[in-house]
Amino acid sequence: MLHRAAKLLIFSLLLLFAVIFLFPVLITLTNSFMSVFEAARRYSAWFSAANTYDAGFEGIHYARVSLTPDLVTLKQYTALLFGSPLYLGLFLNSIKLTAPIIAGQVIISVPAAYAFETSRLKFKEALYFIYVVIMLLPLQVTLVPNFIMAGFLNMNGYLAIIIPAVFSPFGVFLVRQNLKGIPGEYAEAAKIDGAGHVKIFIYIILPLIKGAVASLSILVFIEYWNVVDQAVIFIKESVHEPLSVYLSRLAGEGGGVIFAASCFYMFPTLLVFLYGQEYMAEGIQLSGIK
Repeated sequence: MLHRAAKLLIFSLLLLFAVIFLFPVLITLTNSFMSVFEAARRYSAWFSAANTYDAGFEGIHYARVSLTPDLVTLKQYTALLFGSPLYLGLFLNSIKLTAPIIAGQVIISVPAAYAFETSRLKFKEALYFIYVVIMLLPLQVTLVPNFIMAGFLNMNGYLAIIIPAVFSPFGVFLVRQNLKGIPGEYAEAAKIDGAGHVKIFIYIILPLIKGAVASLSILVFIEYWNVVDQAVIFIKESVHEPLSVYLSRLAGEGGGVIFAASCFYMFPTLLVFLYGQEYMAEGIQLSGIK
């Protein structure tokens, strides 16, 4: 009886946390069906003709959060898709920035992790330790050296973001941890049959670590789809900015289409996560990351 009560308590706490974490997503989804006028009236930062009825202090208007709109409409979406061509252009910018990073991380990290795991170099563990230390450094620490090197190499715009991201040590760490769980007998048997490292890597190792590769792709996509700091520093022209920067500016301006814009923005992330969650769970579990 006591065991059942404990399980019920844990389930209730998990359900409560799930509701708390999902509440902002639910608010964004339901409020995207408000009219543009209602969204501006409820969430604009300052007094306007739309919200003069509301009590405020020194010209500040307080948000009136609601799960249900007064009138369900698709006007936010029509205003966003047909009245704001800039949004679709910035959406494409996010794809242009994220896709090369994902491809580059996979192409560089997977063979590098295999090399770290199979090579017999004397100082490979010391070099790998440096990789891990760099991975643990916060973005604010590495951003200044990246900025200096980008200026030295005369790189700007997307290239200044893509090159450091492609050579990020996280992918090497994730894939190598996964490789540690593969029995060495597979490679030894292939060597006896005359296979070299290239054939072993392509025909034996890659099929076994597809979960880790999928996990890496998903995690890199989520990280750089939401990039803000690097984009603000390295991208000078607003028309070349990714959508993540535009959304932060749109929220500050109290735009009436902010909820529809946010829904479109998070849709690719949710789609990628839902499609690849099994691979990601498998890859992270086999890599030993807690």
